[in-house]
Amino acid sequence: MSRMGADSARYSFGRVDPTTIQRKFLVGYQGWFTCRGDGAGLDNHDWSHWLKDGEEESPLGGKKLATDLWPDMSRYPPSELYPVPGFKHKSGEQAFLFSSCNPNTVQRHFNWMSCHGIDGVFLQRFVGQCDPWHPNHKAIIDWRDKVGDNVRLAAEAEGRVFCIMYDVSGVSPNRVQQVLEHDWLHLIREKCILDSPNYLRDRGKPVLCLWGFGFSKIRYDPDTVRAIISFFRESTPGGVYIIAGVPAHWRTGDGDSDPNPEFLKLWLNHCDAISPWTVGRYKTEEEATRYANEIMKVDIETLTVKNQSGQNPLGHVDYIPVVLPGGSGYNMSGGKWAFNNIKREGGRFLWRQIYNATKHGAKIIYGATWDEYDEGTALMPAVESRLLLPISHQCPLLPLDEDGYTVPADWYMRICGLTAGYLRSERQLQEEFPYETLRDQCEWVRAESSVEDALLPPPYYSSLEGGSLSSDSQKIWTTSRRSPLRGPRSRPLPNVPAGAPFLSDLYKAASSFPAVPSEFLKDTSTDTVLQQFRDVSSQPGNSAVDSSQEPHSGQQHLVQYSQRQDKDS
Repeated sequence: MSRMGADSARYSFGRVDPTTIQRKFLVGYQGWFTCRGDGAGLDNHDWSHWLKDGEEESPLGGKKLATDLWPDMSRYPPSELYPVPGFKHKSGEQAFLFSSCNPNTVQRHFNWMSCHGIDGVFLQRFVGQCDPWHPNHKAIIDWRDKVGDNVRLAAEAEGRVFCIMYDVSGVSPNRVQQVLEHDWLHLIREKCILDSPNYLRDRGKPVLCLWGFGFSKIRYDPDTVRAIISFFRESTPGGVYIIAGVPAHWRTGDGDSDPNPEFLKLWLNHCDAISPWTVGRYKTEEEATRYANEIMKVDIETLTVKNQSGQNPLGHVDYIPVVLPGGSGYNMSGGKWAFNNIKREGGRFLWRQIYNATKHGAKIIYGATWDEYDEGTALMPAVESRLLLPISHQCPLLPLDEDGYTVPADWYMRICGLTAGYLRSERQLQEEFPYETLRDQCEWVRAESSVEDALLPPPYYSSLEGGSLSSDSQKIWTTSRRSPLRGPRSRPLPNVPAGAPFLSDLYKAASSFPAVPSEFLKDTSTDTVLQQFRDVSSQPGNSAVDSSQEPHSGQQHLVQYSQRQDKDS
């Protein structure tokens, strides 16, 4: 497709209707990545979710790698690149990552949603980080509020929608209600999030998800949950549309679900939508289909009967299934989860879940998740080939071709966009994996953006260790820049300069890699260790921790400063 055709396709998606959640493909947005020098203000905890605390004598200077999936950084301009200590490519060039604290980066992520026709996000808000009585509360809440501001501005600029998803996992049952009430009033009165025209609503009410109640791991009192729901409905002007993020076995009360029968009554009579968490509940296409036929189908039938009975106090309960591209959390879990534990299979695993859900009547789908690289579930661009990964110091890294499929970096965004088009009745969904349709979509446009980069370059770039910037990059630093923009943005972000991202030359050389002697590219220690990880993972009984034991991404690996032993627990 020509560049003109690509640009035309880019602007073919209009602004998303924020008045309804129906027929939308929404993705989870963690926004939890911080880097040294990004202004997050988290003191010693300058690397959140990319790196974690480790041994001082480690190659990373007291840090351990906390992600398996490495993002494709070739689409970010220099002002959004943060050098990772101790990480370089085989070419010797510095490796970089992005920060969720950079507003232009967050808007870039939303621009990609716009480019591919994806509707918007569930913005994760971790209740354990919102406790006003925590000693480090101010720094943490300022950080999360800053990410929230970034998301709001990005959604408004790119015509996407957003809403809050509270994750209560790991919070003491004695504290959860108090923290939720305090934080929600903070968001609607001080942050004024409901004033945004792009905050998602349904039936005239703002959408809010409460994720993590009713799981077997932490027993919350159903009466407390009922009181929390009542608070949200009564304190929110116009009421609220409540989504319950529930266990996969919410209906039967076994497996990952709290067996208390009061929870089933709670979900059916007090919530506007139910979204069962299925990450880790199946790992193959066959298992996903079995789950859909034996559990999801009956879930939807149960809600259909309830909705048609005329006995539903709220009139109607929606069903929002969760789909994921795959998963790998070896580095994040310290080896408790297997490397590449849930294989992507070139997108076929994700497509099978999407087809199953829509076949059984789902009209809203939750993609888990847009940016979660550390558990390997990110839908955003990742490094395509192992040849392009940085040297990983004996920590395995996962490229998109790990399972033997060569796909472009935006492959999973294309799948999500195709699904969103089906939900809007713009496309026909097929059971067979739509390889040709996805392949023939326009080449990812480098000039995808709608706001001018107004931020000053990070201060460390003028003295990068090991060399100076390229001539193209030098032009970036000497160009006059405006003051940071205030309010919703409407101007384009800059094109990515042809030579500015240091990975660009490496990507251009990728086609010539097969002709390069293997000794030049091979990192023996990393290769050996990676093969050992694969060998161990493939052995029966060694497929790592079942993800169902850790029900939600974010629970087990919040940054250290947000982990605490509550005196009331």
